[in-house]
Amino acid sequence: MAARKPLVEAPSVKRVRDLWAWIPAFKAVAESEHLPTAAARLHVSASALSRTVRLLEDAVGQPLFVRAGRRISLNAAGRKLLLAVQRATITLEQALPQVLGEVHEGELRIGSLGVLTDRFVVPAALDLAAKHPGVVPALTTLQSREANRQIAAGELDVAFFYDPTVHEGVRCRRLGALGNAVYCGQGHPLFGARDVPAERILEHPFSVAAVGDRGTRMDGFPVETKRRIGFQITMLSSNEVVALSGRYVCVLPEVVAAPHVAAGRLFRLDGLPQPPTEVFAATAEQSEGQALTEALVADVARRLAPPRRARR
Repeated sequence: MAARKPLVEAPSVKRVRDLWAWIPAFKAVAESEHLPTAAARLHVSASALSRTVRLLEDAVGQPLFVRAGRRISLNAAGRKLLLAVQRATITLEQALPQVLGEVHEGELRIGSLGVLTDRFVVPAALDLAAKHPGVVPALTTLQSREANRQIAAGELDVAFFYDPTVHEGVRCRRLGALGNAVYCGQGHPLFGARDVPAERILEHPFSVAAVGDRGTRMDGFPVETKRRIGFQITMLSSNEVVALSGRYVCVLPEVVAAPHVAAGRLFRLDGLPQPPTEVFAATAEQSEGQALTEALVADVARRLAPPRRARR
């Protein structure tokens, strides 16, 4: 019987294996773009780290950095590889607890905005933390552009905002919508007036929200309709306080205004109908199916859904 020949590793397999060995060094240098900082993080010398990066570049057959004196920065190929490495890291970090059967613990990094945060995301995050005591929701206020950047970089797990954005490595999905209307508070000339036409409402100054990433006011007021601006705020939720002052007309989400309308503190002006504000959730493309993130997204969507009317 002829002796069995020893297995010979295919060149492509060896190449991939070597690449994986050099990836941690590349990731540290690419994220800091500073060799001494990356070397300190990995507890190696800067010269050794530089040699490892050169080996990786030789293996892939092209430079990954632009070098100018002591400065080092990613080129286009380097940025593409870093994004792929960050995505793979996210997938691994999210999969390990499920594969190993571990209890969920650690930070769940969440981005959100004013009304969404207070009325929907925080309540959903509180419920999630109650079910998983080891999870620490970490909320921060972010508009869509910065939220997407952080998700793609692995710095954020999920974000909720109002823009149907497109960003490489990010999955954006519609969750629902917030109904909006025009309101004024006690003491305003229109408070309690019935059947007020749009023309008369527009004679009064509005308090308006900041311009969002789409280049329009974040209160969703139609851009083709001209209005007088008497007050400007950064966050849409601040308009609740301004409206209650009775000095300005404001566009508010119905969920925010409803308790004040019921208590007689705000009055709804139906002569100037407002479009709804759509709400979106963004996650990393590779995180689809990750249990905690998906549970939070589903709960926020449930809270956004209009209540079902009872059948007679």
